[in-house]
Amino acid sequence: MFILRQHLRRELFSIYHQKSQLSYSTSTKSSSIDHSTTAIRTEFINYLINTLNFTTASAISSSSKVRRLTTTRYCDSVIHILKNNGFNDSQIKDIVAWIPRVLLYKPNETLEPKIRVFLNLGLTNSDLLRLIKRNPSLFELGLHSRIVPTIDYLRMLVGTDEKVIDIINRSRWLFSTSVALKFYAGNVMLLKSYGFSDEQIEKFVHRNAMHFAQPSKWLTSKLDWVECKMGVSRESNEFFRCFNAIASNSVVNMERKMEVYKSRIVSRCRKIRFREKLRFYMDEVGYTSGYLVTCPSLFSLSLEKRVKPRNEVLKILKERMLLGSKSLITLVNYPELRFQDYLRGFEDEIPGLYETYVSRRR
Repeated sequence: MFILRQHLRRELFSIYHQKSQLSYSTSTKSSSIDHSTTAIRTEFINYLINTLNFTTASAISSSSKVRRLTTTRYCDSVIHILKNNGFNDSQIKDIVAWIPRVLLYKPNETLEPKIRVFLNLGLTNSDLLRLIKRNPSLFELGLHSRIVPTIDYLRMLVGTDEKVIDIINRSRWLFSTSVALKFYAGNVMLLKSYGFSDEQIEKFVHRNAMHFAQPSKWLTSKLDWVECKMGVSRESNEFFRCFNAIASNSVVNMERKMEVYKSRIVSRCRKIRFREKLRFYMDEVGYTSGYLVTCPSLFSLSLEKRVKPRNEVLKILKERMLLGSKSLITLVNYPELRFQDYLRGFEDEIPGLYETYVSRRR
């Protein structure tokens, strides 16, 4: 206890005099610290040690994160609510270590209603723990002004609670800034202005949740880069795949990567008849050079035994309006047995399609 008091005295001095320029030896104000506040902080530290098995050092450290400590009367109730909502002892200790002020929240008014909203949505306790760590002020947000409207908007946008959970788990900034929801709405309107369908937007938001809580100018720069720099039309099935490839990179890094890709492709394809393949992909298929640098795997495939025969199949399926969303890059990357199984699925609509493909590979 004597050691604890020594630690506590030093900690209190740091808290109440961190902005003072006076040294400890010349300070005459430390004795003015309110004794009741000192007692409450001692009680709080002891609670962390005795109830949650904190070490003395970690308890003092956690206590120092709570600047205004006026009561400990909610501590037991907070722990009780966390346990009743499925958090185990280890998780509770983790939460308190990360956000010690959680023990000061009004349990029935502030804490439990917000926990229940997330758990009822379908988040696991582990999901919620990660969300709390990413957003230390989560339980200080308004339930009906921030948390519920955000969940309702996402549910309207992507359709299912499962996808809402995915977005929450993958979007770091969703609850950490008051403008995140505004950014989401702005980016949805931006995608609509580009002519994308609601279904495309739903998939786009779901797959790019971590990027969507950013200003629209960021999204605009990425979309324009795909279309203008890479030469991929927004009507192309490959547009969003290309976006995903560059989403986490700055424009400068992407320019650098394109140069690297170009040099690698040129070097590699000197050995695999690069010019012939490039001519086929650009003249016959219609790919741009900007798109091709993002698909180096195309140049490692046999033109005569794989690409051309499958491209002929693609033409037939497209002519019969049976292709769906499949593209050449998807079909040529299928393993041979999977591609043959794919062809057999059209035996009723196009008899002999499989035989036609096999004959063209010879």
